[in-house]
Amino acid sequence: EIIKKYDSRLAGSKESIETADLLAERMKGFCTSTGTDDFKVYEGAFLGWIRILVASFLAGIIFLWLNQPLISLTLAFISILILIIQFILYLPLLDKLYPKRNARNAYGIIEPLHSVKQQIIISGHHDSAHIFNFFIHQPKWYNMRTTGSIALVISMMLLSIVLSIFPDVFLLQIIIKIFVSLSFLIVGQMWFFASKKGTPGAGDNLVASAIALSVGRYFTKQNTLQNTRLIIASFDAEEEGLRGARAFAKQHESLIKQYPTYLLNADCLYNENELFFLTSDLNNTVKLDRELAQDLVAIASEIGVKTYTQDLAFLTGGTDAAELAKKGVHATTIIGMPWTNSNRSAVYHTLNDTLDHVSPKVIENTLEIFINYIEKKDKTSS
Repeated sequence: EIIKKYDSRLAGSKESIETADLLAERMKGFCTSTGTDDFKVYEGAFLGWIRILVASFLAGIIFLWLNQPLISLTLAFISILILIIQFILYLPLLDKLYPKRNARNAYGIIEPLHSVKQQIIISGHHDSAHIFNFFIHQPKWYNMRTTGSIALVISMMLLSIVLSIFPDVFLLQIIIKIFVSLSFLIVGQMWFFASKKGTPGAGDNLVASAIALSVGRYFTKQNTLQNTRLIIASFDAEEEGLRGARAFAKQHESLIKQYPTYLLNADCLYNENELFFLTSDLNNTVKLDRELAQDLVAIASEIGVKTYTQDLAFLTGGTDAAELAKKGVHATTIIGMPWTNSNRSAVYHTLNDTLDHVSPKVIENTLEIFINYIEKKDKTSS
């Protein structure tokens, strides 16, 4: 219904905010209490480092030919530093340089029959991504064009040092300058990395929000949870650097620290044959709960679903689980596609991210795993 109504739901857009309101309204039908939270998001800031990197590289080439390698070194270093802060660590270095607008999270709480002893959050995100042009045009070269571009900027730093040390070796100077100049044929493509248009965002990630609501609806109907509070959450602005999950963790810090809290997050559910649980997040800089992930793998095995655990590789991004884990929540994310820069779903971050490319079986399996885990966890708390 939502995908049919909106072509895309970019973070903080009218479409994304209306989706949050719709989800919150749906939660009223089965939750003890519901709410929405607004927070600020800066449109385009999360990927802003890319064009800074390209512009700095081009300026660095010019300064190399002007025999100013130290300036080239400085420009390359600054662009890599921005990359580390803005993308690898997801910190808001550039945010306030971009247009500000409201974004909106939606959540609902389901209270147990007796006193609360633990909480389980089930979450997804309802915003959709910008189209990544590199996944549409020659996707097999994605890794070379992205990771390769970063490597070439680092090489400019190193080669600028070489030029500074050997300013009088003419042949070396010419070879390095030509090499760096030709490298712009790759680095320059990064300027066109992302489109201004958004994806339909079915598998990434409205399906996960729908699963969260389905889990909540199931347990309200069963009315069997003794001491486990459920929190159903759908975040905005995951695609803008996890800003929605970060806002939720900050705004509800007292709630999530009140009792032992566990997060079952879901993202990119496309293929039931590719299911795995994260043991780290945020470019492998944030540790998730390995024991929780292994418990979920064991439960999946009991119901005949093959899954495994995996760290989130460096330079492959992050999921909302990272922001809750930073606050002490026992967190993991279930993903249903390969997760490397050289191998992801063919529809990921494209216009083809529609419901017909999401396997019904992956939804069924995820629901069954989550429900079985919650039931088992509740029994151990009694």
